[in-house]
Amino acid sequence: MTDEGERNNGEVLSEEEIERQANLLFDTDDEILLEWDVHPLQTKRDLTTRLIIILVLAYLVAYFLFGTLGVVLSIVFTALFSATYIFPTHYVLTRKGVRLINWVARDKNTWLRFTSYEVYPDAVQLYFNRRTVRGWILRGNVLFFNEDETTQRRIIEIVSQYLEPIAVEQK
Repeated sequence: MTDEGERNNGEVLSEEEIERQANLLFDTDDEILLEWDVHPLQTKRDLTTRLIIILVLAYLVAYFLFGTLGVVLSIVFTALFSATYIFPTHYVLTRKGVRLINWVARDKNTWLRFTSYEVYPDAVQLYFNRRTVRGWILRGNVLFFNEDETTQRRIIEIVSQYLEPIAVEQK
């Protein structure tokens, strides 16, 4: 973004858009390389159907074992640990790192926090250093792809500029 508040294509940005982009950045001098939105719950209908069936069965078991409190706790933990799948997520790749924004989770990490990456058919997994507590428990961030193949290639291209692919011995 230039000092005049313009994008590369010459479009003049409003003050609100400039402030929004500044808030997404780690620092105001950082540059957004790519932004995209993904909502896997809606786009992966077969997987979502199977997950709903499994969750209903798990909630029924929780109800019979622990009562209403068990179901409530199960729903809360499900929502927290699968927020990037359940809720729409806005991803931002910048020169300094990665930011994930959705209804439940907001996470930002610099490229230095990650050690490597692995490409899956529907996402890229960025791995934290496993010697740290965060890396040992969370393992990393998953950047889901949207349906646009050009965006998928661009995501992998940007990630590969900052990280090395996962080594075989790390698995």
